[in-house]
Amino acid sequence: MSHELQEPSSTESGNPQSKSKGRPATAGRTSAYFLGAASGVAFALFAPMFRPAARSAVKGGIQLGRYAKKVASNVKEEFEDIAMEAQADLDREGQNGKKLE
Repeated sequence: MSHELQEPSSTESGNPQSKSKGRPATAGRTSAYFLGAASGVAFALFAPMFRPAARSAVKGGIQLGRYAKKVASNVKEEFEDIAMEAQADLDREGQNGKKLE
């Protein structure tokens, strides 16, 4: 069936009632509150089991951060060395009056 032959949905036709079919809008909100409360209780009950995994994830993040700092420090040092060599070349060029390659 082509998309041109389909009837518009209730929101496209301007009808404010959605798929709830006459139920008040607070019914969905209330069930969402209960679902949120239930998930909070479930999290509180199962948190001790997730703690080792969470701790491992945090440790991995810390180790990754330390490694990234080391790599960044090495890269910074290399660029500083290159900059110092370039500055020394420019200083020598200024003293000798010729270009070094």
